[in-house]
Amino acid sequence: MDDLRKDNPRATSPPRYVERIWLKGDETKPEKSNTYDHYGKEDETTEAQDFVTFSPAVFQCRFQQPLYRYKFPGPGAFRCNLTNLVFVMAKEAELTYMTLIWDEDLLNSGGKTPAGPLFEIKSAVEDALTQLRFPHGETKEAMKDGALSVADISDEGMSILKPLEMTETHVVVDVPHLSSFGLVWHIIKRFMTKNRPIRSQLMLYLRTPIKELQIMTVIVLQENVPLHEISRQQNGAQRVRIPSHCQLDFGNKYSIHVDPEDLFLQPMHDEFSPRFGPNYHPTFEVFLDTSTESLNLKLQDQSGKVAWENRVYLQEARWLMSRRMPYSDMQLISHRTALSNGISPDTLEKLLDVLIENTILTDEQIESVRAKPQEERAREVLQMVQYKGRDPSTILLSALREVDPVICKELEIDY
Repeated sequence: MDDLRKDNPRATSPPRYVERIWLKGDETKPEKSNTYDHYGKEDETTEAQDFVTFSPAVFQCRFQQPLYRYKFPGPGAFRCNLTNLVFVMAKEAELTYMTLIWDEDLLNSGGKTPAGPLFEIKSAVEDALTQLRFPHGETKEAMKDGALSVADISDEGMSILKPLEMTETHVVVDVPHLSSFGLVWHIIKRFMTKNRPIRSQLMLYLRTPIKELQIMTVIVLQENVPLHEISRQQNGAQRVRIPSHCQLDFGNKYSIHVDPEDLFLQPMHDEFSPRFGPNYHPTFEVFLDTSTESLNLKLQDQSGKVAWENRVYLQEARWLMSRRMPYSDMQLISHRTALSNGISPDTLEKLLDVLIENTILTDEQIESVRAKPQEERAREVLQMVQYKGRDPSTILLSALREVDPVICKELEIDY
């Protein structure tokens, strides 16, 4: 184990203020010899697996960071179906784990760069976890050069754990203690051959339509970025289920092409580079009519080589979106233009008071609204509230009905 100590590393965790449960943890279930899949279908592989799969409980901490928790029943190997981490346990224990932000300066001081998310792992039982297996995206040709290792980051600094084994899907290391761990590349070894392909994923999300316009977000990332971490940042957009796997080269520029060709796209191209959070922004955006039912979509490099291509059908995603969209959100969407133009300054100020009282908007957000021209303020507030989900939309519409029943009657807002 190579020691690369540095005082006061910045890869520290946010405060642990757990606010609400997202998912209920499931009991462990025996798993066939299958690899991790990004949307529930099992992917057969020749690599033998010796784990059982579990679903952790997921909590939302402050700053919207998910905290995973699971109580392991005893010795064995267990794979998390949200992160694809495999935990090898020596005894019964409860673990919590979450992703953190990498300290790039700390890594660079040791000649390393991120090759996967950084996970902080905690437990009251220090010696229960004996081994970790980290998902990687390297192809078979890239597994022989020794570029991958695992960073062990604690309050004392950073150490590098050398892999015991590297399988087709995971890098295996022994765990000397509990701290923060993440997969890293040796900078020189990896980027001397940066045009070597890495397993990647392309994901599509349909956003909430505005009148007849609907934007489809395209996100291109490495395969070992957890889908759960990506989806939680999409503000309620509906994921379009498609075959997502592809192989891409770091440093290459890629572009999206669609048929029908008259659809607007942005940007024209983007360079593929490692991204491991905390934010997963759109790589591309496709602007659709809400009447568009399907399209041909492909991702290609500058030479014209196609890296990913599929026919995309949108009916299922739109149906799923309509089933889960709260009635209050539908009211805001359908009447947003009329409300933006019809809410008076006095009414808006009363609504802002309600939103502050219910901690829906912060003081900073209120100030940013008041800094805008008067004619833009109502639209800005409606958009902010809509993105926050069902309860804030319900509170806003209920308040509007009290302070301005006339406009609600005119627009037939019956919430």
